[in-house]
Amino acid sequence: MRSEHATMLSEQGKLPRLPIPTLSQTIERYLESILPLVGNDKDALAATTRKAHEFLKVGERLQQRLKSYDATQENSWLEKWWLELAYLSWREGLCINSNYWLAVADDPRAYELAAASIQLLPSDEGFNMGRVWDSGEYGEFQVRRAVRFIQRTLDFKELVDTDRLPVDRTRAGPLCMSQYKCIFGMTRIPRMGCDELRQDEATTQSHTILVIVQDQIYAVEVYDSAGRRKPNGDLETELHAVIADVVMRAGQGELDAPVTVLTAGHRDRWASAYAKLEQQPRNRTTLNKIQESLFAVSLDTTFSDPLGSINAHQENTKSHGTQIGHNRWYDKCANYVVDRNGAVGYIGEHSPCDALIPAIMIEYVSKAVAQEPIERGVLVPQTPGYKTQVRRLRFTVDDEVQDMIREAKAEVERTSRASCSRQIRFETYGSDWIKKTAGIGPDALAQVALQLTYYRVHGALAPVYETASTRQFLHGRTETVRSLTPQVAQCVYTMCDATTTPRDRYTALVRAATKHQEMLRTASAGQGVDRHIFGLRMAYNRLDPLPSESAMTDHEKRAIEEFFEDPILARSTTFQLSTSGLFPSRYLTHTGFGCVAPERAYGINYIIESNRIKFGVEGKTADVGNGTDVELFETTLRQTLIELKLVCEQAGTRSTAKQSRL
Repeated sequence: MRSEHATMLSEQGKLPRLPIPTLSQTIERYLESILPLVGNDKDALAATTRKAHEFLKVGERLQQRLKSYDATQENSWLEKWWLELAYLSWREGLCINSNYWLAVADDPRAYELAAASIQLLPSDEGFNMGRVWDSGEYGEFQVRRAVRFIQRTLDFKELVDTDRLPVDRTRAGPLCMSQYKCIFGMTRIPRMGCDELRQDEATTQSHTILVIVQDQIYAVEVYDSAGRRKPNGDLETELHAVIADVVMRAGQGELDAPVTVLTAGHRDRWASAYAKLEQQPRNRTTLNKIQESLFAVSLDTTFSDPLGSINAHQENTKSHGTQIGHNRWYDKCANYVVDRNGAVGYIGEHSPCDALIPAIMIEYVSKAVAQEPIERGVLVPQTPGYKTQVRRLRFTVDDEVQDMIREAKAEVERTSRASCSRQIRFETYGSDWIKKTAGIGPDALAQVALQLTYYRVHGALAPVYETASTRQFLHGRTETVRSLTPQVAQCVYTMCDATTTPRDRYTALVRAATKHQEMLRTASAGQGVDRHIFGLRMAYNRLDPLPSESAMTDHEKRAIEEFFEDPILARSTTFQLSTSGLFPSRYLTHTGFGCVAPERAYGINYIIESNRIKFGVEGKTADVGNGTDVELFETTLRQTLIELKLVCEQAGTRSTAKQSRL
């Protein structure tokens, strides 16, 4: 929901600060959340309960430290710690592991499309997954559609810059709009141990974007020297000139080393290479120009076979389907990917803003582009006498950095081979049927379906991370919804019990859904478990004792450490189902991110539309993920969603729902 009356930042001053829940409330909710994981292990439950209660007795000093620290912070107690610990100190490569990826609907009016020499047929085994094919060439439609996305993205940026973007709202009131300021001119910079972000006036007011072709990097001016936006024809001319320059240099063997691959791999390797690169003046200039670009656009020679394959499209977007980790600058917050046939994707560096915010931008941009016809042979307006200003950004690379590039390439190829991602489109029903016939919340049904699917595939319940937005607070980002509640667990067991009736199963479903809605509201209100425990841990590890504190005894220290080191706490945060829902979207065909646990785990983004549900699922291959099976997960999820529909219809649904909530 958006307000058309208030300007973008006009209600920021009205937003409350992120609250700090009471210690007793967090411990109570934590103990309830672990019940499904502990199951019948009474000894484990007793041990964890004892540790939690001991922590409750001594943890008030940490609570007071946290409150005192909050009073010193401009926006919230969580903001700086979360940015550092959740993102910038993460050392694994960004490709698949951290960056999210989005795929945009194709333009049905696309022309002069490349096709595989031997095309996949519906009868072929790999048809549904599709494949990425390399044409070795670029297309006119590709360039023209890329320019449309550039222009409409600049439209969106200008709305943000001039404070004209309407305020996002829910029934509870206005939402924090600060993250929209984090999309443009934002770059992650590798540093040993912990990265940095750069965004300043030079980067946000830049007149350039990055264009990446065959790992060669170009700064393209999108505004003229007077600050006027360049017309489509000028930008098309620029992109064609960039492509021509790369093709010429490739033919002459003059391409620079693919430094881009370093951004995809391990952060400390990239930090080491970065430190060496910036010792050279030309490299420093290149790195600075990269950081001072508004966003990046990668032009690929690849395309999807069969044409329109969403699975092949998302595969190419997330990691480049034929040269893994190439032709992207994974450190940019915003990096469009446009393939040979004009299919558009987007990869985002996650640390400065949550995927929801760029997704809103991409929906806006995609809708605007869809309303602009791109016609074959129609002349595009261009500035009379316009001359291209191709500006290649060069790197000087020594043997040591070359070795690091080879290491990064091998690492990212292993990461890609170990990753299996796909789009699951369930077309039987969507939110309309769930609300009107099933009589429960659509998100709750999706979460029950995912847990039930996991149980049927792996024979165990999975700890769940579901994203809840805390943007109703100043600079709020997310909280964890621990969606595996005792009610959801009971629903799973009831659904898998052959002796239960449809009414039994529906009653269990409604109770699970009711509890889930309560959990979602609680987390969105800043009253969840995980961020508070994180804050208490940081208070113990990083904050000095308050002047009023008594000396901590050995008993208190032991009680605190036993709680934080409890294996049940660790297990409850090993999220084998990492999930997040987005708004209904006509133009986003796939949304994805990597799973966060090493074994039998899935990263799942879903979009519930009125008449269908779209799931983007990523997991590891069976050998790497110790039994992870994305293909079986898809088959089982489809069957589970159908079964839930039958249960609702056989049970009489809405009249039963009212009784089940009593």
